[in-house]
Amino acid sequence: MRLRTLILRGRFVVVSKDTQRLGKGLEALIPRSLFSSGRTIVSIPIGMIVPNRFQPRKTFADDAMRSLVASIKTYGLNQPILVRKQHDHYELIAGERRYRACIEAGLETISAIVKNVTDQESLQLALIENLERHDLNPMEIAFGYQRLIDEFSFTHQMISEFFCKSRSAVSNTLRLLNLPDVIQQMVEKGDISEGHARSLLSLSTDADMLFLAEKIKAESLNVRQIESVVSDLKKKPKETQAPIQLPLFETLERELGQKFSAKVSISGGENRGKITFHYQSSAHLEALLRVLSHMTDIP
Repeated sequence: MRLRTLILRGRFVVVSKDTQRLGKGLEALIPRSLFSSGRTIVSIPIGMIVPNRFQPRKTFADDAMRSLVASIKTYGLNQPILVRKQHDHYELIAGERRYRACIEAGLETISAIVKNVTDQESLQLALIENLERHDLNPMEIAFGYQRLIDEFSFTHQMISEFFCKSRSAVSNTLRLLNLPDVIQQMVEKGDISEGHARSLLSLSTDADMLFLAEKIKAESLNVRQIESVVSDLKKKPKETQAPIQLPLFETLERELGQKFSAKVSISGGENRGKITFHYQSSAHLEALLRVLSHMTDIP
């Protein structure tokens, strides 16, 4: 059994990461002692509850929600949500899916445990509940991690230790935030996987990323196939830009060619470029060098 330490209200609490307990809600993940001062289940008018502003999950599966709504209508809510008191209302900490389902089911009140927690604890608890249940998509996890960094000064190492993940796994997830917005939305919808998205990140332009993302969606390419395509794209030599040929260059090439008895090519722009002299033999080269070495003025 793997253990981790959860820091809440200035004390350390050991939390079990036993996979057999997943899916049983927040209380299956956090010891009962943690709720020692907030174990009483109360009935709260749903209208007095507002969603958790730290909630990392943004999407909820329609089929699962319909099933939960039907269950609540038939049997009622079998597990209370977790809230905290905020002035004249309550803010949801954990259980947003149940909260939304109760609203859809037409319930006027909802069973809840009231617990006083800080902003950091609220975000941590919301992340724990969803991450342990694997309900979050990769982008939601990335945004959740980033909020811990931005709002609570977490480091990648702190996040990795808190959620029992490798530091590289945390860093790779956060790299998803560098994707173009369109591709982030595709990851959220499940059109492409996190593995696909990480492969796209090695490309240098958004245009290439978008092209391949659409190709993944259209052709159902697997990650290995995309890695191969990305590798080929990175090996492809970049097209060289054709040299600029200003009208003035044609006159100068002709005049210099006549003066030095050699073919002369000029390329570049008004501020930067190059002049090339072409020679046809060693004798021609020596003659050209002699003339250039004694030149004091060039038209």
